[in-house]
Amino acid sequence: MRLVVVGGTGFIGRHVTRSLLDAGHDVTVLGRHPDAASRIPELAGANAARGDVTDAASLTGTLEGAGGVVMAVTFPNYPMEQRRKGLTFERYEAGGARNLLAEATRAGVERFLYVSGAGADSGSAKSWYRAKGLAEEAIKASGIDYVIIRPSWIYGPGDKSVNKMVSMAKLSPVVPKLGVRPQRIQPLYVGDFAEAVTRAFERDAAWSNTFEIGGPEVMTMTEVIYAIAEVLGKKRVVLPIPLPLAKLGTAPFLALPKPPMTPTGVEFVAQDGLVDMRLTTRLLEVKPVTFRDGLSRYLKP
Repeated sequence: MRLVVVGGTGFIGRHVTRSLLDAGHDVTVLGRHPDAASRIPELAGANAARGDVTDAASLTGTLEGAGGVVMAVTFPNYPMEQRRKGLTFERYEAGGARNLLAEATRAGVERFLYVSGAGADSGSAKSWYRAKGLAEEAIKASGIDYVIIRPSWIYGPGDKSVNKMVSMAKLSPVVPKLGVRPQRIQPLYVGDFAEAVTRAFERDAAWSNTFEIGGPEVMTMTEVIYAIAEVLGKKRVVLPIPLPLAKLGTAPFLALPKPPMTPTGVEFVAQDGLVDMRLTTRLLEVKPVTFRDGLSRYLKP
C-alpha cells in the first residue's frame, strides 16, 4: 500500500516509517523540510515531499494515490508552546488534523491513522490534551476509516526526554526530577509503537478503533531515572524539584527564541501516562518490551 507519513522526519515518524518500509509498503514522508529525509538513516528507501499541516494550500495534491495517511506531527521545539510564533498544540494537532483530513477526503484516501496521546480529551484545560481530543473528534466525524493510537511516554533512539536524562546520568551524580509526587507512566519503546502502527495497516479488524498503548510496567519517573543509571552502569541520586519552583525557574526562558523549557513544558513533562492495553493486545497483538530491555537495545554503558 502507498502510505504517507506526515511528520515522518520527527522522532516517532521516522521509526514508524522504517517499520512500514520493512513491511513492504511504499512510503512518502511529508513534512516542512523534506530535504532532511536524506540525512536520516531510518528513512532510507522512503520518498519525501513538502507539506505543512498548518498551511492547507501546501497540502494540495500531496496525498494523491495514497491508500492511507499516518499523522505523527509535532511543532518546532515541541512540547514548549510559543504562542507568539504560532507554535501551539491547537494549531498543529487540531488545526493540522482538520487541514489534513480535508485533503485526504479530496484525494480519496481510505484510511487515516492518528498518533494521539494518553489522556486526550477535547474538554481538558490542558492545551495538549484538548488539542489532541479535538483532532480525534474531527477524525471520527470525517467519514474516513480511522485508527487512533494513544501512547504513553515513548522513548528510544533520537528522543529528547530520555536522552536528556541519559546525558545528566552520565555526567552528574545527581539527576533532577520535575515534581515531588510520584509520576506514573508506562514507558513504551518506539520500535514497539511503530510495530503497532504497522500491524494496524495489516488488519482490517483494527480500523474504526481507538487504541491505548504503553510498556508492560507502571513506573514512577524516579524509577525511570534509576533504571537509566543501572543500564549505564552508574549509581545516581534523584533530586525532586517542586513543580512551582520549576515553573518559576523556567519562566525567564520564554524570552528566548528557542526555550529549553517553559512553565507549560514543565506541566507537560510531569504528567501521568497510564493506558489500557486490552484492545491493543487483542487486535494488534503487540507485546512491548520492558523499559530496561528497550534501553539496552541502544544505550551503551
